[in-house]
Amino acid sequence: MKKYVGTFIASVALLTALPLAANAADGKTDTDNGTDTQKTTTAQIELKQDETDKNIKLTQVPEIDFGANTNVTVSKKYDSTGTLADVRVHNPGNAEGWDVQVKRSAFTSDKGELKAAVLAFENGKVTPDDHTNASTLPKVSNIEVNEDTKSLLTAGAGEGVGAFSLKHNNADVTLTIPAGNVAGTYKSTLTWTLANAPTGTTPTTPTTPSK
Repeated sequence: MKKYVGTFIASVALLTALPLAANAADGKTDTDNGTDTQKTTTAQIELKQDETDKNIKLTQVPEIDFGANTNVTVSKKYDSTGTLADVRVHNPGNAEGWDVQVKRSAFTSDKGELKAAVLAFENGKVTPDDHTNASTLPKVSNIEVNEDTKSLLTAGAGEGVGAFSLKHNNADVTLTIPAGNVAGTYKSTLTWTLANAPTGTTPTTPTTPSK
Protein backbone atom coordinates (compact mmCIF):
# COMPACT_ATOMS: atom_id res chain seq x y z
CA MET A 1 0.00 0.00 0.00
CA LYS A 2 2.78 2.44 0.77
CA LYS A 3 4.46 1.69 -2.55
CA TYR A 4 1.22 2.45 -4.42
CA VAL A 5 0.80 5.80 -2.69
CA GLY A 6 4.35 6.81 -3.54
CA THR A 7 3.88 6.03 -7.23
CA PHE A 8 0.66 8.05 -7.33
CA ILE A 9 2.32 11.15 -5.85
CA ALA A 10 5.18 10.99 -8.34
CA SER A 11 2.69 10.91 -11.20
CA VAL A 12 0.91 14.01 -9.94
CA ALA A 13 4.20 15.88 -9.62
CA LEU A 14 5.10 15.07 -13.22
CA LEU A 15 1.76 16.26 -14.57
CA THR A 16 1.96 19.51 -12.60
CA ALA A 17 5.35 20.36 -14.11
CA LEU A 18 4.09 20.22 -17.71
CA PRO A 19 2.11 23.52 -17.74
CA LEU A 20 5.06 25.34 -16.16
CA ALA A 21 7.28 24.25 -19.02
CA ALA A 22 4.69 25.56 -21.51
CA ASN A 23 4.57 28.93 -19.75
CA ALA A 24 8.32 29.25 -19.96
CA ALA A 25 8.23 28.63 -23.70
CA ASP A 26 5.70 31.47 -24.02
CA GLY A 27 8.08 33.91 -22.34
CA LYS A 28 6.71 33.81 -18.78
CA THR A 29 7.72 31.64 -15.84
CA ASP A 30 6.16 31.00 -12.46
CA THR A 31 8.35 33.75 -10.99
CA ASP A 32 6.63 36.46 -13.10
CA ASN A 33 3.87 38.66 -11.74
CA GLY A 34 0.41 37.28 -12.31
CA THR A 35 -1.59 34.19 -11.60
CA ASP A 36 -1.83 30.73 -13.12
CA THR A 37 -4.47 32.05 -15.53
CA GLN A 38 -3.21 35.57 -16.31
CA LYS A 39 0.17 37.06 -17.19
CA THR A 40 1.27 40.52 -18.37
CA THR A 41 3.75 41.38 -21.13
CA THR A 42 4.75 44.54 -22.99
CA ALA A 43 4.74 45.64 -26.61
CA GLN A 44 6.78 48.60 -27.80
CA ILE A 45 7.87 50.57 -30.85
CA GLU A 46 10.28 53.47 -31.30
CA LEU A 47 9.36 56.21 -33.79
CA LYS A 48 12.44 58.11 -34.95
CA GLN A 49 12.30 61.41 -36.75
CA ASP A 50 13.68 61.56 -40.26
CA GLU A 51 16.84 63.65 -39.92
CA THR A 52 16.26 65.02 -43.42
CA ASP A 53 12.67 66.07 -42.64
CA LYS A 54 12.23 66.88 -38.97
CA ASN A 55 11.22 70.54 -38.90
CA ILE A 56 7.75 72.06 -38.76
CA LYS A 57 7.24 73.92 -42.04
CA LEU A 58 4.82 76.39 -43.55
CA THR A 59 4.71 74.93 -47.06
CA GLN A 60 2.01 76.95 -48.83
CA VAL A 61 0.12 80.24 -48.52
CA PRO A 62 -2.36 81.92 -50.88
CA GLU A 63 -2.07 84.72 -53.40
CA ILE A 64 -5.17 86.93 -53.16
CA ASP A 65 -6.85 88.87 -55.95
CA PHE A 66 -10.05 90.91 -55.72
CA GLY A 67 -10.30 91.52 -59.44
CA ALA A 68 -11.24 94.69 -61.33
CA ASN A 69 -14.15 96.63 -59.86
CA THR A 70 -15.96 99.90 -60.46
CA ASN A 71 -15.16 102.50 -57.84
CA VAL A 72 -18.34 103.57 -56.05
CA THR A 73 -19.39 106.30 -53.63
CA VAL A 74 -20.50 103.90 -50.86
CA SER A 75 -18.66 101.37 -48.71
CA LYS A 76 -18.46 97.98 -50.38
CA LYS A 77 -17.19 94.51 -49.52
CA TYR A 78 -15.42 92.57 -52.27
CA ASP A 79 -14.96 88.79 -52.31
CA SER A 80 -11.67 87.36 -53.49
CA THR A 81 -11.65 85.87 -56.98
CA GLY A 82 -10.02 82.89 -58.65
CA THR A 83 -8.63 79.85 -56.87
CA LEU A 84 -7.33 80.41 -53.35
CA ALA A 85 -4.45 78.16 -52.37
CA ASP A 86 -4.72 76.49 -48.96
CA VAL A 87 -2.52 77.42 -46.03
CA ARG A 88 -0.52 74.26 -45.44
CA VAL A 89 1.61 73.17 -42.46
CA HIS A 90 3.86 70.11 -42.26
CA ASN A 91 4.75 68.75 -38.81
CA PRO A 92 6.56 65.38 -39.00
CA GLY A 93 6.29 64.51 -35.31
CA ASN A 94 7.21 67.48 -33.11
CA ALA A 95 5.31 67.96 -29.85
CA GLU A 96 5.88 71.71 -29.67
CA GLY A 97 2.95 73.92 -30.58
CA TRP A 98 2.98 76.11 -33.66
CA ASP A 99 1.20 79.23 -34.88
CA VAL A 100 0.61 80.55 -38.41
CA GLN A 101 0.55 84.35 -38.31
CA VAL A 102 -0.06 86.95 -40.98
CA LYS A 103 0.22 90.71 -41.35
CA ARG A 104 0.09 93.10 -44.31
CA SER A 105 1.48 96.33 -45.56
CA ALA A 106 -0.77 99.20 -46.61
CA PHE A 107 -2.58 98.93 -49.95
CA THR A 108 -0.87 101.46 -52.19
CA SER A 109 -0.90 102.59 -55.80
CA ASP A 110 0.65 105.40 -57.82
CA LYS A 111 -2.28 107.49 -56.55
CA GLY A 112 -1.45 106.93 -52.89
CA GLU A 113 -2.78 104.70 -50.11
CA LEU A 114 -6.13 102.90 -49.98
CA LYS A 115 -7.76 104.41 -46.90
CA ALA A 116 -9.33 102.36 -44.10
CA ALA A 117 -9.48 99.13 -46.12
CA VAL A 118 -10.26 95.96 -44.12
CA LEU A 119 -8.87 92.62 -45.30
CA ALA A 120 -10.60 89.72 -43.51
CA PHE A 121 -10.24 85.93 -43.29
CA GLU A 122 -13.33 84.16 -41.93
CA ASN A 123 -14.89 80.69 -41.70
CA GLY A 124 -11.75 78.78 -42.64
CA LYS A 125 -11.86 74.99 -42.40
CA VAL A 126 -8.81 72.93 -41.43
CA THR A 127 -8.44 69.26 -42.30
CA PRO A 128 -5.61 66.73 -41.96
CA ASP A 129 -4.11 65.61 -45.25
CA ASP A 130 -4.45 62.04 -43.96
CA HIS A 131 -8.06 61.48 -42.85
CA THR A 132 -6.91 58.88 -40.28
CA ASN A 133 -4.73 61.43 -38.43
CA ALA A 134 -5.34 61.01 -34.68
CA SER A 135 -3.82 64.34 -33.60
CA THR A 136 -5.98 67.18 -32.29
CA LEU A 137 -6.78 69.63 -35.08
CA PRO A 138 -5.23 73.11 -34.95
CA LYS A 139 -7.66 75.94 -34.20
CA VAL A 140 -8.75 78.46 -36.84
CA SER A 141 -9.38 82.14 -36.05
CA ASN A 142 -11.43 84.76 -37.89
CA ILE A 143 -9.15 87.76 -38.31
CA GLU A 144 -8.83 91.20 -39.87
CA VAL A 145 -5.35 91.50 -41.33
CA ASN A 146 -3.51 94.77 -40.83
CA GLU A 147 0.01 95.94 -40.00
CA ASP A 148 -0.08 94.01 -36.71
CA THR A 149 0.62 90.28 -36.69
CA LYS A 150 -2.52 88.14 -36.28
CA SER A 151 -2.78 84.40 -35.56
CA LEU A 152 -4.81 82.50 -38.16
CA LEU A 153 -4.07 78.85 -37.39
CA THR A 154 -2.79 77.64 -34.01
CA ALA A 155 -1.81 74.25 -32.56
CA GLY A 156 -1.11 73.82 -28.85
CA ALA A 157 1.60 71.57 -27.43
CA GLY A 158 1.03 68.01 -28.61
CA GLU A 159 -1.53 69.14 -31.20
CA GLY A 160 -1.31 69.64 -34.94
CA VAL A 161 1.06 66.72 -35.57
CA GLY A 162 1.05 65.69 -39.22
CA ALA A 163 0.16 67.62 -42.36
CA PHE A 164 -2.78 70.06 -42.34
CA SER A 165 -4.52 72.29 -44.87
CA LEU A 166 -6.59 75.38 -44.09
CA LYS A 167 -9.10 76.19 -46.80
CA HIS A 168 -11.07 79.40 -47.40
CA ASN A 169 -13.73 79.91 -50.02
CA ASN A 170 -13.70 83.13 -52.05
CA ALA A 171 -16.51 84.60 -49.93
CA ASP A 172 -14.43 83.94 -46.79
CA VAL A 173 -11.57 86.24 -47.83
CA THR A 174 -12.89 89.76 -48.32
CA LEU A 175 -11.74 93.33 -48.70
CA THR A 176 -14.03 96.11 -47.47
CA ILE A 177 -13.32 99.53 -48.93
CA PRO A 178 -15.10 102.61 -47.59
CA ALA A 179 -16.27 105.48 -49.77
CA GLY A 180 -13.84 108.28 -50.41
CA ASN A 181 -10.99 106.39 -52.08
CA VAL A 182 -9.39 107.38 -55.36
CA ALA A 183 -9.60 104.99 -58.33
CA GLY A 184 -6.41 103.00 -58.94
CA THR A 185 -4.74 99.59 -58.75
CA TYR A 186 -3.73 98.96 -55.15
CA LYS A 187 -1.42 96.28 -53.84
CA SER A 188 -0.43 95.05 -50.39
CA THR A 189 2.23 92.56 -49.31
CA LEU A 190 1.17 89.85 -46.89
CA THR A 191 3.84 88.36 -44.65
CA TRP A 192 3.11 84.87 -43.33
CA THR A 193 5.12 83.53 -40.39
CA LEU A 194 5.28 80.13 -38.71
CA ALA A 195 5.94 80.92 -35.04
CA ASN A 196 6.75 78.71 -32.06
CA ALA A 197 8.77 76.33 -34.21
CA PRO A 198 11.03 73.89 -32.31
CA THR A 199 14.47 75.07 -31.20
CA GLY A 200 16.96 74.75 -34.00
CA THR A 201 14.49 75.17 -36.84
CA THR A 202 14.08 78.16 -39.08
CA PRO A 203 10.51 79.45 -39.35
CA THR A 204 9.27 79.87 -42.90
CA THR A 205 8.13 83.37 -43.78
CA PRO A 206 6.67 83.50 -47.30
CA THR A 207 5.29 86.79 -48.58
CA THR A 208 2.41 87.14 -51.00
CA PRO A 209 0.98 90.18 -52.75
CA SER A 210 -2.69 91.02 -52.44
CA LYS A 211 -4.32 93.24 -55.01
